[in-house]
Amino acid sequence: QNHQNTPTSSNMITPAQGYILGMAGNSAMCVALPRKQTTDIYLNGTQIQDNDEADAGWRFMGITGALACGAVYLADKNISNADDRKMLNGAIAANAIASTAMFVAHPFAENTVKPEMRWLNAGIQAGVGALALKALIDKK
Repeated sequence: QNHQNTPTSSNMITPAQGYILGMAGNSAMCVALPRKQTTDIYLNGTQIQDNDEADAGWRFMGITGALACGAVYLADKNISNADDRKMLNGAIAANAIASTAMFVAHPFAENTVKPEMRWLNAGIQAGVGALALKALIDKK
């Protein structure tokens, strides 16, 4: 069995586990809940009114996120060498840093996402990015 993805401390999760934990719930919500319920949770009420395009966009985002979770899980589980682990952790770090930047600086996030949801998501992504960067620095 591959033990390279096992955290060195029982209190730590791997970057892949952090990514999956941060993404899976959002993806499920975007796919499963009616858009009104999702936007009531996530947005501040100033968004574009419900329409087919917006509904499809949220659901496609959820489907894509679910696929990404599955791909990261399989990659994390099956990686057997340090170079591949470095590439996975680098990809997770890049994704998390870009997502953090979107939540912090993009006008949609600033003007439309509820502040508490904006900063919760930015914080989760920053944490995942930090885990991935630490793994890259520690060469794990």
